[in-house]
Amino acid sequence: MIDYSVAACINPQKREEDPAYYGRAQVTKKVSLGEFARHISEHNSKYNRADIAAVLTQAVDCLREMLLNGYKVYMGDLGSFQVRLSSRGAVTAKDYNPEIHVRRINVCWTPGDDFMNLKEKAEWNLVANRRVQKIMLKAVKNGETSVDISKPDEEGAGDEVGAED
Repeated sequence: MIDYSVAACINPQKREEDPAYYGRAQVTKKVSLGEFARHISEHNSKYNRADIAAVLTQAVDCLREMLLNGYKVYMGDLGSFQVRLSSRGAVTAKDYNPEIHVRRINVCWTPGDDFMNLKEKAEWNLVANRRVQKIMLKAVKNGETSVDISKPDEEGAGDEVGAED
């Protein structure tokens, strides 16, 4: 089940237009490597949690090494990984120096077939956005029995109907 909220977003290039509303996925739980390894081991695996965690940790180390060597790494149904550069331009090709012009090296994941369209299997659950959850929690702690969620909070996020985590 994917929890989501709805957010009003204004197009920064067309600020005069009314906002449009978009769904925002809400994270319901953060899973550690150990928890993920335990989950895998509980799916009728002949390997225990420690073995799976060790393999996953080694896979991360090796994937990083291969990406830094300029490889594109294919991982079957998981998909492929490669690096892309985020850089500033130079006046000429001769002037381009990656030590100066590259801002970031981004890791790009291209999903495999099993991840291409998760929507086909998704189930949806509308939840309050983080701002509204914060307002409600504060009200409960203060013993309030009603709140106005249409007013901006102290950070000034009043026009949002939803927010992402």
